Amino acid sequence: MPDFKTVFWSFLVGGTVLGGLSAHAARAADVDQDVMNRGAYLATAADCVACHTKQGGTPFAGGLKIATPMGDIISTNITPDADHGIGKYSEHDFEQALRRGKRRDGENLYPVMPYVSYAGMTDQDIHALYVWFMHGVKPVAETPPATQLSFPSNIRLTLSGWNMLAGSEKQETGDSATYDTLRRGKYLATALEHCGTCHTPRNVMLMEKSDQYLAGSPLAGWYAPNITPSRTGGIGDWSEDDIVQYLRTGRVKGKSQAAGPMGEAVEHSTSHLTDADLHALAAFIRQVKPMEDDADHQPRDGFGKANDIPDIRSGELTRIDNLSHKSPANLFDANCAACHGQNGAGTVDQYAPSLYKNSAVGAGRPDNLIMTILMGVNRTTADGHASMPAFGSTGDVQRLDDEEVASLVNYVSKTFGNGSYNVTADQVAQVRKNNTPH
Repeated sequence: MPDFKTVFWSFLVGGTVLGGLSAHAARAADVDQDVMNRGAYLATAADCVACHTKQGGTPFAGGLKIATPMGDIISTNITPDADHGIGKYSEHDFEQALRRGKRRDGENLYPVMPYVSYAGMTDQDIHALYVWFMHGVKPVAETPPATQLSFPSNIRLTLSGWNMLAGSEKQETGDSATYDTLRRGKYLATALEHCGTCHTPRNVMLMEKSDQYLAGSPLAGWYAPNITPSRTGGIGDWSEDDIVQYLRTGRVKGKSQAAGPMGEAVEHSTSHLTDADLHALAAFIRQVKPMEDDADHQPRDGFGKANDIPDIRSGELTRIDNLSHKSPANLFDANCAACHGQNGAGTVDQYAPSLYKNSAVGAGRPDNLIMTILMGVNRTTADGHASMPAFGSTGDVQRLDDEEVASLVNYVSKTFGNGSYNVTADQVAQVRKNNTPH
């Protein structure tokens, strides 16, 4: 989304780029620029743009459809437009929405909004974020469609009970910019970046299991993996610098590449954090309680080697008359080998990564490999643009059917990973059905 990214960052540079000498820009000029800059940075760290911007839409104008077990929830406009956004919100209203999940009219917000995590933010940071949203974001006169859930999920009052049972992060105090490394890292992980929202498993009530913090959880077809320092189920073999590099660029050679929701988080949030904050976040993650994993009993990035394929080309072409019955090896050769190499080693610069020593291939769960094939990769950071075409129904290249995807996933796992997958076409069909944009 290059146009979106350009527009988004034009909003952040210097706090405001709102066009012309509008009254909104004039008001912004009267605001303390240090507070504005702090608010802009906090909005980036909290990744507000991820949920409140639809594909191709104006930043923060809402309209993104977010799939949940309750149904699709459509994000709201959080620009300072008085009639369509949050322009009438007082700072108290804003704080209540962020920390308590309460709208200005008193109705409960759905917990897809991570207010359980944002509850840990300091008063100073809430203030800076409010000032920036009110004076550093362009008002957008656009009201997204209302969320339409079926009974009983559409009764927002029931969320009061959920909120009491779920609890929330304890509010931090003081100036968060002056915290020591581990305290700052914890603040980033639990409040701003809300890592647990995706990486912590949930119970039947969709509440985070606090005793399994960062132990991994399904996420919109993907699997947000165990990122505790377990040396078997998590990322205990990663150094602090490895984690920093991953958060900054979205990749670590011989370990992992960010795609899906994590790719978006890297592109729009973590890649813009300061070096000090990245190291603080990494230091905190490396000292949380290690959690073993039911599926991963060896480091996910510890499997495989280059496929030793002798060159036996004779110059004669092999004719395949029935393309509907390609072998797994034929599928790999036709769709993957051009970039990843027939031996799976990837390109020299690892733009196309190695398929061995790769956490997506070595993981005990096939979720992320299936989703990568179906949805592709599209991530842009200062490190460059990472792209892999989608082979699903929305792809611009040869589209693979469910049987082909299953066959390819199993082949790649057996050849370069742990070889434990037995993915069926029915599994792929279900993943495709649940995660194809409507």
